[in-house]
Amino acid sequence: MANVHREGFTRLSGGNGSDGQFSLNVIFVHGLRGHPRGTWETAPATSSEPSSAHDIDETKKHKSPKFLFKSFFKPQAGASPPTGTDQSQASNYSSKIFWPEQYLAPDIPQARIWTYGYNADVIGGLFQANNRNGISQHGRDLEVRLERDIEDEKPIVFVAHSLGGIIVKDAIHRSKRCRERTKLIIFLGTPHRGSMYAGWGQIAANLARVALQDANKKILETLEVNSEVLDNIHENFKNLVFKGGMKIHSFQEAKGIAGIKGLDGKVVDDFSSKLDLPRELETVESIDANHMQMARYCSKDEHGYRAISGVLKSFVRQELDGKGTSPARHADVSSPDVLFTVPFSRDDFFIGRGDIIANISEKRKQAASRNHTRIALVGLGGIGKSQIAIEYVYRVQQVEPQTLVVWIHASSLTRFEQGYRNIADKIPIPGREDPKADILQLVCAWLSDRRNGQWLMILDNADDDSVFFAADKDSTGTAQINDITSYTRPLESFLPQTPNGMILITSRNRVAAINLVGTRGSIIQVEPMDEEDALALLSTRVPFSESSRADAKALVQALEHIPLAITHAAAYIDTSAPMTTLSDYLELFRKSEANQVRLLGKKVLEDLRRDHSIRHAVIATLQISFAQIQKTEQSAADLLALMSMFDRQGVPISLLQNNTSQLDFGDALAPLLSFSLVRAEIGKQSFEMHRLVQLSMKSWLKTNEQLSKWVKESIKVLTAAFPSGGYETWTDCQVLLPHAREAIRHVTGDEEDVLNQAKIAFSAGWYLYLRGEYETAEKVVRMSVEVREKVRGREHLDTLTSVNDLGLILEKRGEYEEAEAMHRRALKGKEKVLGPEHPDTLTSVNNLGLVLKSQGKYEEAEAMYRRALKRYEKVLGPEHPYTLTCVDNLGLVLRSQGKREGAEEMHRRALKGYEKVLGPEHPDTLTSVDNLGLVLGGQGRYEEAEAMHWRALKGKEKVLGSEHPDTLTSVNNLGLVLKSQGKYEEAEAMYRRALKGKEKVLGPEHPYTLTGVNNLGLVLKSRGKYEEAEAMYRRALKGSEKVLGPEHPDTLTSINNFGLVLKSQGKYEEAEAMHRRALKGREKVLGPEHPYTLTCVDNLGLVLKSRGKYEEAEAMHRRALKGREKVLRTRTPRHAH
Repeated sequence: MANVHREGFTRLSGGNGSDGQFSLNVIFVHGLRGHPRGTWETAPATSSEPSSAHDIDETKKHKSPKFLFKSFFKPQAGASPPTGTDQSQASNYSSKIFWPEQYLAPDIPQARIWTYGYNADVIGGLFQANNRNGISQHGRDLEVRLERDIEDEKPIVFVAHSLGGIIVKDAIHRSKRCRERTKLIIFLGTPHRGSMYAGWGQIAANLARVALQDANKKILETLEVNSEVLDNIHENFKNLVFKGGMKIHSFQEAKGIAGIKGLDGKVVDDFSSKLDLPRELETVESIDANHMQMARYCSKDEHGYRAISGVLKSFVRQELDGKGTSPARHADVSSPDVLFTVPFSRDDFFIGRGDIIANISEKRKQAASRNHTRIALVGLGGIGKSQIAIEYVYRVQQVEPQTLVVWIHASSLTRFEQGYRNIADKIPIPGREDPKADILQLVCAWLSDRRNGQWLMILDNADDDSVFFAADKDSTGTAQINDITSYTRPLESFLPQTPNGMILITSRNRVAAINLVGTRGSIIQVEPMDEEDALALLSTRVPFSESSRADAKALVQALEHIPLAITHAAAYIDTSAPMTTLSDYLELFRKSEANQVRLLGKKVLEDLRRDHSIRHAVIATLQISFAQIQKTEQSAADLLALMSMFDRQGVPISLLQNNTSQLDFGDALAPLLSFSLVRAEIGKQSFEMHRLVQLSMKSWLKTNEQLSKWVKESIKVLTAAFPSGGYETWTDCQVLLPHAREAIRHVTGDEEDVLNQAKIAFSAGWYLYLRGEYETAEKVVRMSVEVREKVRGREHLDTLTSVNDLGLILEKRGEYEEAEAMHRRALKGKEKVLGPEHPDTLTSVNNLGLVLKSQGKYEEAEAMYRRALKRYEKVLGPEHPYTLTCVDNLGLVLRSQGKREGAEEMHRRALKGYEKVLGPEHPDTLTSVDNLGLVLGGQGRYEEAEAMHWRALKGKEKVLGSEHPDTLTSVNNLGLVLKSQGKYEEAEAMYRRALKGKEKVLGPEHPYTLTGVNNLGLVLKSRGKYEEAEAMYRRALKGSEKVLGPEHPDTLTSINNFGLVLKSQGKYEEAEAMHRRALKGREKVLGPEHPYTLTCVDNLGLVLKSRGKYEEAEAMHRRALKGREKVLRTRTPRHAH
């Protein structure tokens, strides 16, 4: 008996013979908590001795959970050390049957028998990635030791139990030499994949339960499973098997294990314990044993031993004695017993699609017991259906050389009949030369005869339903009349339906495919390639460097990963080199839609791997489906034309259905879905189309002089559908906005269309304004103004309404002078057209007040607000939203003037009204909450103010989003009140968040951004971070002077604050200059008794005192005190403004 090493290889037979006496190596690999000997041995049949403690067995139930938990991390008691041999166990082993050595070695003398060991005791680590005890590490170790320790070049056969099979697969994937030498793998209960019933986590838990003989919860809870690693091993291995050279025999356990809590059935279920390869590549059978017993045999007569040894003996006979005549290898296609009539060569650079090919193989295997198998590949023209079929039949030829493979182009009866005639000639079928012979019937009958063997038929481009199901002239549909000969039976009846054959169909038309495969067939939808495969496809045609990878990625994305488009672009680049590089092509493609049509519409090279009748450029290929639909379904063609005018994604039913009935709309939509020209999105309430389909549709409409018709229709539909843009319509606006953008972009000379575009732009602009997207809002509203001015005139009410909205947007963007000009123009025009008390006129009065306040013209602004408010209350009533907005705005300007009690009264009135009329979460209500918080903070009522700002912030984050400018204003305001309470760290965090958001959304020089810079400087100064604070103030001052001017209140605030931080650093002379400048400006702009002015007086007194100018300092402080007693009667914090 051989001394078995606990780790590494141990040779069990052939130790004294020369290499020439042996034909192969058979290697046994154990599983979880197994042992290179203990896994494979058992007591003799007459013995009652329990199985070895080195493998998972049923005799450990008496162990305590505590002991089990320890064994999770350590080798089992009694097991050998990591190195050396199991001499301490020799006496125990001598009484057991170690069948690989005692039975198999004598039965297969041509083989050297080996056993391989590794540390599989650390259960948790096995299922994790990058773990020193993980499967991947064990696979790496096996690969290295195999190449080092078994140096002969003889073929290798693995017999792997349980998780040992995964380690073997990983090793084979890693080592090319190991792959080349491995000819057969026998898997015993190996879990290859998770299933819908048992994922990897459940499989791992089952194995752990059996290994530990206990449902120890603590162990199972800590069991980490990296499913991605395990799935990758599985997929990589399957791809290797498909390439040929290896045979697989998977044995499944027939029995479950009883008596272990949490595990009632099989440890590894039937789905997981097979690779699910085609029958030619994998044989699956069961052993009448449970997961542990299937690796142990005490007699040569046991079924399991006979099965395993039988597989090995058969392999020796067929592969070694027969000198490699395995059907898995390439067959001689010229031999008389082989027929392969595929008119296209194999693509040596075929990329990806492994999942689809595996799916075909799986469905073919599943349907093997049925009467007949039909599978259809369905998808958009150019998506790669035929190329997948070509690759599949070559793989079938590789593993099934005796299977007859025929390729038939099925676009017309003539092509179909010619395909059948070719079959009859090549076989050859007797009677085919008789002029009266029915070739279709002859071939159908021959294929239906099971004695003629297995066959595979490809029906390529079976797009037209009527070709196969038209029985006479009156029911020919789109089939060519000239194709109809004397056949009175539908063409489909000449397709055999016998179990010895399979038909693989490629079709653009899902309905045609469903009719051809019947109720028992299968449809496989072919989608565009994934990005990595698309890049790989491009690189096979146009190799690119890593530095060009970004451009390559952008190009395949622009081409939507459609194979035909990628190969077409690659051919253009290749034939235009070196004048056109990949980057040049991408730049041309992005430049315009017209360029895209030219690039994809030009025929570059003949693709010999496509049928001559469909060798079209990309645009023409996609138009084929449309042309076919137009012949019979005009309503479907019209629907696609309308849809192509909108954004290609998220087209809602509401834009398409109009007044059409549900049934008529469904009938029009069905062909578009069937030909994959459009696709229903989640919930089927909206649709999308590929960019290239949209492009080809527009190109067709332009060529056929129908483009302007559908442009007009789309603008008309959008005008009726797009709502006002108000808060209550935001959900609809969000859905329709991309389509509004497309409608606005259309070029049209029709006056009605242009005015409708202006209306769409006006509504979309208002929505964008409310959403805080000011830059985009300005662009679309300017377009509305320009169009309405040109068509309607400068004083038309529609024009003035657009002008008013443009003024609001400009104010938000900090363009105060232009905003004021817009509002004055709108006000003047409305007073003339509508009169001074019309609500629309009053809106312009209110909005003019808004921009005056933003410029620091508080008295003028107050006058405007009071005028608007008085007339709003008269015309609309005290609780109308417009009235409440005016009340809120009046509160703001009163606060800016230091009239805080009046401001509080206005904000409380506005808030109460908004909550009643609009609800507590409306954006206008939340703005009013914020404004009330500001005035409360200004009065020193900080706790109340903080509560208001938190309420406003949470509401705006929910309703507007975290980056909306109004939300950022709430963040800023909360920072203000936190600072006032001395919560400097929290305040700094808020200011930094607000500043970062404003820089991103509004830009670094926007007045709101500069306010954020100034406020951050305030809190930095309060925290003693004077240098950072000074940098902030310098930036705020520079920006305010540039954007707002030297005398704007916000500029004067920055000057005042800059003086404060200079004083804190002892720079008294500079500080005095700043405070004098701020005081002079505020006296001029705000007046000598404004609270902000008095703050400047006080601050100047402080810096004068620091410079020893006590008399002047005293005069300043007395002035400030006297002014406050008169105006506020309370002390204002000197650095708050």
